[in-house]
Amino acid sequence: MSKICIDLNNWQFPALPGEIPHGDMPGDKVEIGEKHIRKAQTIFPLLAEKLNGLETERAVVSVYGGSGVGKSEIASLLSFYLNAAGIGAYTLSGDNYPHRIPKYNDAMRQQVHEEKGDAGLREYLGSELEINFKEVNEILRQFHEGAESIHLRRMGRTETELWYEPVDFSNVRVLVLEWTHGNNGNLRGVDIPVFLASTPAETLAHRIARNRDGNPDSPFVTKVLEIEQDLLTSQGERASIIISKDGDVITFEDYLEKIRNEK
Repeated sequence: MSKICIDLNNWQFPALPGEIPHGDMPGDKVEIGEKHIRKAQTIFPLLAEKLNGLETERAVVSVYGGSGVGKSEIASLLSFYLNAAGIGAYTLSGDNYPHRIPKYNDAMRQQVHEEKGDAGLREYLGSELEINFKEVNEILRQFHEGAESIHLRRMGRTETELWYEPVDFSNVRVLVLEWTHGNNGNLRGVDIPVFLASTPAETLAHRIARNRDGNPDSPFVTKVLEIEQDLLTSQGERASIIISKDGDVITFEDYLEKIRNEK
């Protein structure tokens, strides 16, 4: 198998069918709009150049950012474009890998905050106490080492929606990981982190619009988003590509300036 090579000189974005494959979290809904398409089409040429520059046969791309910023949609589009370019791609949902199903993890967050306050919550969120980074890292290791089949976890929102199934990776050259924690310091094996940047106010607006779990603007949820935002900001300098909410390619310094202007 040779290194990844995408011919951008002859590239044209294909028309999207009515539905495209998306991440592998059970029940996850992907609703692709024009903003997602514009962002994905801005990212793709930059991503292709970076993939072409790698000396590896396989690569892991993470698409990460705050809640509701469009990770699932844009990761799905990037995988679709990679497949259309003849580079087999698979979208992996990092949300399958917390230690607890969502309602129990939310309860644990509340418990940690009640017992240990803001400092304890900061230690818990995005840590190995909350997330099974060891399992994700093992998946990325197997993928990089050429595994043709990998058992992947499936986690829904109830106790009965938890299982493993083998996935065929024999023709997959790029693994696209969509996840809030896609540039976390505990994560190993990501080649190209793509940061979908949003400011705290933008992230909260996304969350309210989506309202997946109820009470999106409660004081506790606001505190969680604030801490997650701080984590994302601390990781931003390591991103290979940063895209603003408006779909512009920006630098890490541009991103910090946007946050400062919001305060």
